[in-house]
Amino acid sequence: MALPYLVKHIYNSGTEEVIRRGKKIHALGNVELLEYDDLMGTVVFRVKDDGYATFYKVHITQFKDPKTLSLRCTCPYNLSEICRHKAGALFHLQDLLDKNLLGDKETVYQQSHTVVKMKQLDLKLIRLLTKQENFEKAETYLRTAKATILEAKDERVLATMDMDESEHRVLIQKKRRTEF
Repeated sequence: MALPYLVKHIYNSGTEEVIRRGKKIHALGNVELLEYDDLMGTVVFRVKDDGYATFYKVHITQFKDPKTLSLRCTCPYNLSEICRHKAGALFHLQDLLDKNLLGDKETVYQQSHTVVKMKQLDLKLIRLLTKQENFEKAETYLRTAKATILEAKDERVLATMDMDESEHRVLIQKKRRTEF
C-alpha cells in the first residue's frame, strides 16, 4: 500500500530527528485543530512542542493537492523545509482525513437498526432527535395505522409496524443502570 502524499511529504522533506519528534508530538495529542476552511483547502493547528511548554501555529494551505501543498510554522526552526511541529500537524491532518473527520466524504447513515439510549421518552425529545420530514411522516402514519405490540414487560416494549409494504420491528426499553 502506498503512503498518502502528506506522509510522503514528511519523509521526503524532514530529517530523521524531525520525523521522530513529529510522530511523538502527534502521538501525545499535542496537535489541536483551530481552523478548517474546506473551500480554500486550509487548516490551522495549534501545536505544543514536545520538549517545552511552548505552542506554535502551523498553517497548512492547499493540502488537497500534493503539488500545491504549502506549510508555515511560527517556530524559529530554519534548518530544513519541515520542522517537528509541521510534521506533527501533517500526521494529525492525515489522521483526520483517514477518519473522515473533516467531512470530505459524504456520510450516509443506515438507521434501520439505530439504538438511542435515553432516560425518558417524550414528544419533545423525539422531535429533537428526528428530521422534521420524518417526524411529520410518523405523525401521519400514527393517525392511520397502529403498531402491533408483540411483548410488553419489564419496562420493555417490542412491536411491529407495517409501513411502505414492509414490516419493521421496534424496540423501546428503559435504559438499565450499571452498578459497580
